[in-house]
Amino acid sequence: MKTNRAFWRAALVSGIVVFAARLPAADGNPLVRLKFVGEAEQSTTVEGKVVVEAADGGVLLLGRDGRLWSVTPKQKPSSEATGRPFSLLSADELGRSLTESLGPNFEIVKTRHYVIATGAGTQYAEWCGDLFERLLDAFLTYWRNKGLALAEPAGPLPAIIFPDEHSFKAYASADAGQFAEESKGYYSMRTNRIVLYDLTAGKGKKRATSAAEIKRRTASAAFNVATIVHEATHQIAFNSGLHVRFADNPLWLTEGMAMYFETPDLGGGHDWRTIGQINRPRYNRFQSYLRRRPRNSLSTLVSQTERFTDSHKAADAYAEAWALTYFLNEKHPEEYVAYLKRLATKQPLIWDEPEARLADFKAAFGDKLPALDAEFLRCMRSLPKR
Repeated sequence: MKTNRAFWRAALVSGIVVFAARLPAADGNPLVRLKFVGEAEQSTTVEGKVVVEAADGGVLLLGRDGRLWSVTPKQKPSSEATGRPFSLLSADELGRSLTESLGPNFEIVKTRHYVIATGAGTQYAEWCGDLFERLLDAFLTYWRNKGLALAEPAGPLPAIIFPDEHSFKAYASADAGQFAEESKGYYSMRTNRIVLYDLTAGKGKKRATSAAEIKRRTASAAFNVATIVHEATHQIAFNSGLHVRFADNPLWLTEGMAMYFETPDLGGGHDWRTIGQINRPRYNRFQSYLRRRPRNSLSTLVSQTERFTDSHKAADAYAEAWALTYFLNEKHPEEYVAYLKRLATKQPLIWDEPEARLADFKAAFGDKLPALDAEFLRCMRSLPKR
């Protein structure tokens, strides 16, 4: 195992490769005041908790708003004690922080676990908040019933909703780069925020003024609901203790899990209430991929990241990640939970080599990958086509 500095530097810049883990609201750690040279050579001061202090003088700091600050030795970091314990911002404090950074066109909608800064009106934000809360409750219940000791998020979870795609793209480009800009929503590692826009809005459309109207519009494009649930699942998974913060969580696992939860349920007028249903868009893509799938596809999926970051291979990798997650939960649920528990022992900031990821997978599911792969393909081919 080794610390992959290049990976972490890229992840911190993009803000979307790695996702923030469960953040303790008050864990007995001291609150420190970190000073360093920020962008444009400006002096910057942030209060938070030191997560990692590297031997070369670099610092990873968790701010009270949940943002992660990566400060290199060249930025001349220096810290001083405040004499106070670390704690995350309260919901009211987080709401004020969001509106101060986003401007007067945003208002705050709060739910039990979320603080939503919305420029799309309160109705859409309330609909999203209700969806977030149902997903959080279902997520925790699902994994607790399978033997995982997950916790509710220790602090309020932030979300931003822009009124339209144009304003979303402008923010996403500056916040997380081109990949986020081209998406319909993302979860940022740097800020611990979900960032979305009103997916029911469009050219010539007035803003929906009721939950019923929002449901009617989302029913015409199921991917809209899937996008919201996918990104919210990432945030919940990394704020409930399912994954270890900054540890080596394989992309097939994190993305496969988000897709396992994302499938909307529009037929009954519920927008979402399902977990583990056949995800038809991912299933159809995987069926298409089978015609050209190489024999080592399973091993490369679980051990490498390149298939997810290569634009020519990503759609197939995501489809196979969903398919493998579905298969393992259906046919090998105990081994899958054991795999999750094994990964929960990973140490932060240690990035595994592909061989180590493959060894972890084999430790949970057995070392006879060809036999497992054959069973996997039989399962996928036996699923109903519609």
